[in-house]
Amino acid sequence: MSDNSNAQRHSKGNLFFGLALIVAGSVFLMDRMEMIYAVDYWFLLPAMIALGGVVDIISTSKPEHIAKGCFNLIFAFWLYASIEHLWGWNFRTSWPLLLIAFGVQHLVGGLLASRETQK
Repeated sequence: MSDNSNAQRHSKGNLFFGLALIVAGSVFLMDRMEMIYAVDYWFLLPAMIALGGVVDIISTSKPEHIAKGCFNLIFAFWLYASIEHLWGWNFRTSWPLLLIAFGVQHLVGGLLASRETQK
């Protein structure tokens, strides 16, 4: 991967992270100013994490970034399911899924890296 494409990917990551911080800060500020009730917007957090995962997956060809994107998608799914208590999940009972997601991240990264070295 060229230095230019690395710079573009880094720039996209910074833009997404900066936008996510601005949105989160705005929601918390409006909550403090009693303009909104921030708890009503917690469902947006998993969506933002999932979007970051999708950006990681489609904007790079590096195995570690694709694996990180997979982890972010699984983490976002777990977070949403725990917040909404889907299937009886909550943070206390479903945290082992994070270990599985972390394992998937390393497994995908290792498989993609070995495939890349075989080329």
